[in-house]
Amino acid sequence: LLVVIALIGILAAIGVPMYNGYVDTVKQKDAQNSLQSIFMMQKDYFNQNYCYYITPAGDQAAVINVNLFGATTGADGPIPLATNPYTFKIIGTVSAACSGSQASTYTATATNRTDATKTFSITDTFSKTGF
Repeated sequence: LLVVIALIGILAAIGVPMYNGYVDTVKQKDAQNSLQSIFMMQKDYFNQNYCYYITPAGDQAAVINVNLFGATTGADGPIPLATNPYTFKIIGTVSAACSGSQASTYTATATNRTDATKTFSITDTFSKTGF
């Protein structure tokens, strides 16, 4: 009986960290996919407005869902809000032709809420960082 309990303990000691690593990787890939979706929607936005959409600083996932993806509410968009471990924002360079919530260039960023070293970004030229 003691041997069985010891084996279960060893398996748990190995399995739990592996499972947590897998879950973390899935969450990172989800954030990266959201950034690539933002890139695609920005191309469409640029074709209609000749500028890119940008947001204020802070977590702007709900605003991005509504204003860029066309969701009815922030919670309806493709970027999950309640359970998302990442914050999203789009910053850019405002020019004479593009002002307010529009810019001539942009960088979309996803930052982990608990570990700021886990940050991914994508630009209007499809330059990716952290992927």
